[in-house]
Amino acid sequence: MTIQISREMLLPNCRVAALKAGGSGTVIYCKENKDKEFSTYVLTNFHVVANNVEVKKKWSPLLKHDVKMDFLTSVDVHFFKYQYQSRAVGVTSIDADIMAYDPDHDLALVKLRDGDKAPAVAKLYPKGKENDLRLGMPVVAIGAAMGEPPVLTVGRLSQFAREIDNKEYWLSTAPTIFGNSGGALYLEETEELIGVPARVVVAMLGFSPDAITHLSFSIPITRVYEFLDDQMFRFVYDSAFTEEGEAEARDSKRTDEELKIAAKSSAGEEEGEVDG
Repeated sequence: MTIQISREMLLPNCRVAALKAGGSGTVIYCKENKDKEFSTYVLTNFHVVANNVEVKKKWSPLLKHDVKMDFLTSVDVHFFKYQYQSRAVGVTSIDADIMAYDPDHDLALVKLRDGDKAPAVAKLYPKGKENDLRLGMPVVAIGAAMGEPPVLTVGRLSQFAREIDNKEYWLSTAPTIFGNSGGALYLEETEELIGVPARVVVAMLGFSPDAITHLSFSIPITRVYEFLDDQMFRFVYDSAFTEEGEAEARDSKRTDEELKIAAKSSAGEEEGEVDG
């Protein structure tokens, strides 16, 4: 492994520890904010942090009735310190808040609570250029396989447009296993993130399931961009947007949706009074 590969692909990778689960994550954004601190965001799978998301009913003063709300518990993000650019010699644990999640995409975005600069940030494969990718291209998968410090495996892109649960996945032969979920699949030539390992093929041999580690499904970069767009975190990849501006846009959208629900609820009550 060269120094360049270590910095561009290994250092953005981290381990994510959640309630009753664990997996991997990749730093996809780290820039100085208005408070002169660094805002750092880590991409992972939703199923890695799913136990930290609890949906409860809570009274809404605006809507005047109980509504379902999510209550989010922080996760621990572990960054590894390396000697000679490749030997893991220590780990730093940082609390992180779940900022966005989507069970259908199986993606989540967490923000570190500290203001320090991250060791490195992964380069995202350019949006809209996915048709330039070809079968057989060499890829590198990195993740905290079985909870270990980041493990690097190599393989090739093997299949596009594989539909699982009505969502597209890409298949590669870079071996992954439990714990790799939420990590990174890089295009070896450019060291750009092209996917998020999320599944492995499982075969029933006898009475127990065996993971086929060299058949690994990743969430493609196209869905990562779709997730960031839907959740209004476009500043991660587009400098035309800002972290503060997107936060305001999300708040405004939530308020608009609440007002629409309130208006429908009020219209329903008035209709019921007339009918009565």
